[in-house]
Amino acid sequence: MPTAAFLHDHSDMRSRVIDIDGEKHPYGDQIAWPGVATLAGLPATTVPLERTAQGLPVGMQIIGPYLEDRTTIGFAALLEREFGGFVAPNL
Repeated sequence: MPTAAFLHDHSDMRSRVIDIDGEKHPYGDQIAWPGVATLAGLPATTVPLERTAQGLPVGMQIIGPYLEDRTTIGFAALLEREFGGFVAPNL
């Protein structure tokens, strides 16, 4: 995802937008980001790293070589140890 987490929007899907660096994009455009790993059949693991000023999580997707699932999970565990892991936002 090219942005930090954003508040949930329960409006009609066709009218939703996401803000990326001050520019509005159709909400459905974000579906391309998970496809980077899954289209190629590569393992991917997501790990939380920081929080925005609004308290929303910022994460990182780790994509590894084919059949190296344990590598992405292991690297995520190392990052989690260094950055403190997931803490649910207080919104």
